[in-house]
Amino acid sequence: MTMQPQILNILDIMKDLVSVQSDTGTKMEENMAERIAAYFREDSYLSAHPDHWGLADTNDFLGRRVVWALKEGTSRKTLILTGHYDAVEIDCYGELKPLALKPEALREETLRQKLGDELMQQELASGNWLPGRAAADMKGGLAIGLYKLLTLPEDAEIGVLFVAVCDEENVSAGMRGAVNVLLELKRRFALDYLATLVLEPQLPLAGKEFMVYNGSIGKIMPVIVARGKLAHCGEPLKGINAAHLAAEITARIDMNTDLVTEDFGLSSPPPAVQQLRDLKTTYDVSLPALAAVCVNLLFLGGESTTENAMKKIRTICEEAVSAVMAKYEAACAFAMQRDLLPESEKLRAAPRVLSLSELEALAAARNASFDDWKAERARVLKTAIEQGKLTLQNASVRYIQQVIEFSGCEEPMVVIGIAPPYYPAVCNAYLEKNGSEIIEKIRDIVEGTYHTPLSVIPYFTGIGDGSYMTCTAPAQERALLTDLMTLPASIYDIPFEASAQLNAPVFYLGPRCRAIHQWCERVYLPDLEHTIPDIIDHILGTKAK
Repeated sequence: MTMQPQILNILDIMKDLVSVQSDTGTKMEENMAERIAAYFREDSYLSAHPDHWGLADTNDFLGRRVVWALKEGTSRKTLILTGHYDAVEIDCYGELKPLALKPEALREETLRQKLGDELMQQELASGNWLPGRAAADMKGGLAIGLYKLLTLPEDAEIGVLFVAVCDEENVSAGMRGAVNVLLELKRRFALDYLATLVLEPQLPLAGKEFMVYNGSIGKIMPVIVARGKLAHCGEPLKGINAAHLAAEITARIDMNTDLVTEDFGLSSPPPAVQQLRDLKTTYDVSLPALAAVCVNLLFLGGESTTENAMKKIRTICEEAVSAVMAKYEAACAFAMQRDLLPESEKLRAAPRVLSLSELEALAAARNASFDDWKAERARVLKTAIEQGKLTLQNASVRYIQQVIEFSGCEEPMVVIGIAPPYYPAVCNAYLEKNGSEIIEKIRDIVEGTYHTPLSVIPYFTGIGDGSYMTCTAPAQERALLTDLMTLPASIYDIPFEASAQLNAPVFYLGPRCRAIHQWCERVYLPDLEHTIPDIIDHILGTKAK
């Protein structure tokens, strides 16, 4: 790809990046990687040092690559500037869709038609805000990172490693692949990673304070498959309704504040059930034999581990089964008094609650070919996922369903696993080198230069790639995934061990914004062009004190 002579202006770089559509989960993302790489090809230092930049292949099934470039300092200390180059779709722009990737034209047309609310009109008219898909999330941040890399003084003590990845808006395949790239670069160039700045936009809160995030919230997706007992709907008490089991589990998990975690004065939001459905593929007058629940559970670190969360989920499932069976017993008593149900046909045992690993052990004990069967299932599911026929979540449900069937167990049960994606909770406070000096440098600029209050938030609550940049308990994390993850490492994996070898503090530091993922998404230009670049300069020691 050829491009115009090198642009060394943050705003123009951002507009250039925004102009390239890079919808997440599509091959369009690779166009964005190539556009970023074009800047490296035009840079005099990087063109003279071709081993200092690259497009790293991480075996992504869509061919999306990790784009990186390194300018070394006079010391081994290196600051990582990173972000994602994918973006969400532009269909939500409606009649403005042709302008979604043209920020200046979009601003002019939005003002001309008086679109959006009064605040949007005021902000666009002020000249301090610019709209456009990914202007905020997060090609603005990438533009800052590119600019600071390309303009790094030759005599800078601290070097800059710029890394851009795909798929953050989906399941973070890019950063999960980039961790090993970062580790390999650390070894190849003997780098000492000072910190990682994820240049994501700030999540807007009430007030005008400037925010930096000292970690990243965790996300786990429990997937629960209920297996009932088939019966005709005219004789429902001869069976057990899997949909009823799933509904009772849903009612007890959704918005359950007992599953909220707290750390450093911050609370995670209550869990939300994202999927509840029976697994019937056709209509008939039978009870659903299988039903599935998928839960979005966000969590913080500290003592509130993922293991604790999954123990609570299991307890909730056991309580839900007991509640359903109590209702079943009452209905049976009522029916038997009226000769609607022979006592001999009443169910005798409650559904068992099993973890996925327990179910797999049961299946393996009953069939010596289980390991070969499991490997074949993985191959089939991987192909279906890569062909777009199954999502990772639907593939997870299907795998549990198939293990239940393969096990030959006829009795009702509830099986608990974890579906991708999984984001560990990370916070710099738990690292030996917690980066407190970085926070003070940020404070120097935000409060000292720009006279704006600084809020240091323990966790970025938007879910992001920072979750994979550190790991303090790789063995514990690996054991959790081995026991409960529905899909094998050949389909979905997290490099916990490599992350633990990085373990530099990670901060989310980006421009203020509004309405990310919406048609009225916009970025605050003073932060884009001045505040964030000045902070990075101060961290690098390239800004006059």
